[in-house]
Amino acid sequence: MKSKSLLSRYFKKKSRNKQACLAIFADSITVAHESGQEWITESIATSTVGEWATAITSLLTKHQLDGCALRLVLGHGLYQSMLIEKPELPREEYSTALPFLVKDLVNESPLELVADGFPAPLKDRLQVFVTNRSQVEQLIQICSDAGCEVMTISAEEVVWGQLTAPSLSQLVLHCRRNASLQLTAFKQREMCFQRQLRGFPSPLLDEKTAGEIGNSLQLDGLALELQRSLDFLSAQLRDAPITQLLVSCDDDDDSALAAELSQRLSVAVVAITPPHPALTTNAARIAQAALAEPEGVGINLYSDTLKPQAQLLTLQNVVLSWVLAAVVMVSMAGWYSWHTYQQQQQLVAEKSRLDSKQSELDRAKTALAKHIPSPLKVELAGELEKHLAAKQATLKAIEMHDDSLQVGYAGLLQQLSDAASGNISVNRIRVTGKLLDLEGLARMPDSVPSWLQAFKDYSELSDRNFQLMSLGRNKQNVVTFKLLAERGSAITEKPVLSAREDKQ
Repeated sequence: MKSKSLLSRYFKKKSRNKQACLAIFADSITVAHESGQEWITESIATSTVGEWATAITSLLTKHQLDGCALRLVLGHGLYQSMLIEKPELPREEYSTALPFLVKDLVNESPLELVADGFPAPLKDRLQVFVTNRSQVEQLIQICSDAGCEVMTISAEEVVWGQLTAPSLSQLVLHCRRNASLQLTAFKQREMCFQRQLRGFPSPLLDEKTAGEIGNSLQLDGLALELQRSLDFLSAQLRDAPITQLLVSCDDDDDSALAAELSQRLSVAVVAITPPHPALTTNAARIAQAALAEPEGVGINLYSDTLKPQAQLLTLQNVVLSWVLAAVVMVSMAGWYSWHTYQQQQQLVAEKSRLDSKQSELDRAKTALAKHIPSPLKVELAGELEKHLAAKQATLKAIEMHDDSLQVGYAGLLQQLSDAASGNISVNRIRVTGKLLDLEGLARMPDSVPSWLQAFKDYSELSDRNFQLMSLGRNKQNVVTFKLLAERGSAITEKPVLSAREDKQ
């Protein structure tokens, strides 16, 4: 294992965007990952568990998968599957409780097991998968040493469902090279049945002996076993019966084998078509199917108890925290020193400006003292200002005084009397200079305009302008009127004449 520096171990970011899958079998390890539009696969044969580390490291290094997210699939023989009574437990507690629930079905201690499961589609039971804990921990450590992070660990039988139709019930006949023949059924991609077919050596269809009696007898025996499984599943899956048999055998021509079996079975038989031509072997197809499996589907034997726990109180963490604390303290001390120096320089500059302004203030005070007037002059100036204000008020009063006030209002009242109308009764007369306000009663509303038209024949009344005329009625329902003279911006003086008279 390559040594890593303390800082690189804590601060190096690893890219987890790229994903790959390792299909782990007893005799081989296969890697599969997608590069652009192409699928790249490679297998390395192994004879013992001790060769796993070398094979996995070699594959990950060769394909430059350092730092990628890995999905692992355990091949047949590296795990056990079984059906148990469905426990009343939430899904998140399966990994903890299942090893103890299956302890009577396996030969290992519950503490040495890793388990997960899902509700079986055929019966109200739980389909459980268990494997050895030390075996899984070994794989996780090998991947971690190679710079990769394990995301999920599944089983071969489960991921085959990703190669089936999502809305159908299908039976898959599959066999890896030099391995036993397996039969797995899926209902809408969820495993519901699995069995191993013994006594059928590979290849099932020998091209050299095609058409011979021995070859035909083997296919007839295989078809009989398949038909038995189909009959059993038809009784169990009444709502979604098996409609198709998929074939994927490494040692046989899948298309030819499917054609032979199709003549002997009551359901359609087709060869599995991989999503990419590079996926020629079952191991590669299993790895690709595991990558295509959505999160939360199937099983995951990589429980939280297997995930590495962060050790916070370690020697490296303590040393690193001391180093970081020292760096922070030195940085803060340097920053405060520099900030203090800047403040001192600014203080010196402000003191210099203050001294300059103080000197200017002293000079201004000296100049001001020379221009301060004596109290006698100030008092005399105040009296002159008061006298001048009194004179201005007198002139303003004289300006506001109208020459017409000197001659009285006899002519105005005489002409107003001459212009009297039988339809108008004046109750109030208000005269101020050129302003004339009238109030009274009228026989009809249009009597007031007619009366005003008569003013043009009288010299004292013809130049009188009215700004507002208002008409109304009193409590006796008699028409009342009010004429207000046009007023300018000049201040209205106190009326010099106010009279009342009644005219009928």
